[in-house]
Amino acid sequence: MIFNKKNTIMPLLFSSALLLAACGNDEQVTEPVNNENQTEPAEPGGGTEDASTEGGLDQNDIGGETFGFTELDVNVDFPDMDDMIEISYEEDRDKVEAEYKNQMNETELSGNYAMDEIEPGLSQLELTPDTPDDEAITQIVEAFGIESGFTEIEVEVRYPDGTDKEYKQSGN
Repeated sequence: MIFNKKNTIMPLLFSSALLLAACGNDEQVTEPVNNENQTEPAEPGGGTEDASTEGGLDQNDIGGETFGFTELDVNVDFPDMDDMIEISYEEDRDKVEAEYKNQMNETELSGNYAMDEIEPGLSQLELTPDTPDDEAITQIVEAFGIESGFTEIEVEVRYPDGTDKEYKQSGN
């Protein structure tokens, strides 16, 4: 029996391409992102108007207008477990990604489900690059309802101007 490599390679390549196309990013938010608690109307060219109907942000927006930052990572350690609570939010030109993990109540969410969980907290935050560390931590703790008794909380924020800030507090 003669084995023809050409007849085998093409179906293999095609099925590989289909498999890769089917694999998506589970963290990507596909529903429009907006800040419903926004007290001021959005400025033209910014804010919730940039949230696309396919999810994420409009192509012309680099992000940061909805909540005032483009990335937010929160890690909370408790005496009996490191990374008990993890919150991750990232918005970019064409996508928004979100993750939420809370080992206290065995919750692990990503994408739209995570965004539904963290959006109310995100909309309460009023962080700027000039926000003092203790005030930023207080806002995070209150916005996300983080229980007292944590051993350490670490927050990393990237603002639209490219400024990266890290806020950290041990014990409470």
